[in-house]
Amino acid sequence: MNPEPEKDGLWPPRDYFVAVQRLRAVIGQVIYLVEINAGEINAGVKFSAQPLVLLGVIDYPEPDPYRQLCPHMLILNDGRGVNLGRIARVSINTPFQPQGEDLLFTQQDFVQQFLFAPRSLSRESIQQTSTMLLQQMFGDTPGRLLAQSTQADEEQANSYHPPLLTQPTKS
Repeated sequence: MNPEPEKDGLWPPRDYFVAVQRLRAVIGQVIYLVEINAGEINAGVKFSAQPLVLLGVIDYPEPDPYRQLCPHMLILNDGRGVNLGRIARVSINTPFQPQGEDLLFTQQDFVQQFLFAPRSLSRESIQQTSTMLLQQMFGDTPGRLLAQSTQADEEQANSYHPPLLTQPTKS
């Protein structure tokens, strides 16, 4: 299986396949990874100075650009297989600020669109994010959860009868 880049840009660009060839050339050598940590509402990267030995570059059977799964994955000596879509950068010789030939692979789209993209923190952006998260947790109908809990509280209050307090009589 040797996927070629598509002309309409739906698949990784040609430089992706050039980088895969550079990675295959260093199998058996020490590499350094910068891994992507993507969550529901944010994304970041994990820089590690831990040297890893690249054991292989294999075809990934189910690539999916919507889930950031590239058509190749790296097999590492720590027992992991990591898809190239989950890696921001692969370098040799240095874990931090690699230059030129030391830089084997870079996930350019992720780096430019997410890591170094301009950000603005405003009341509107906080409100939009908070609203979206609250709707995911409680539903998109305002007050529905509160109305249900108020009705249940009233029913419980009406059905509650405290025990009678009696004091033992002294004889």
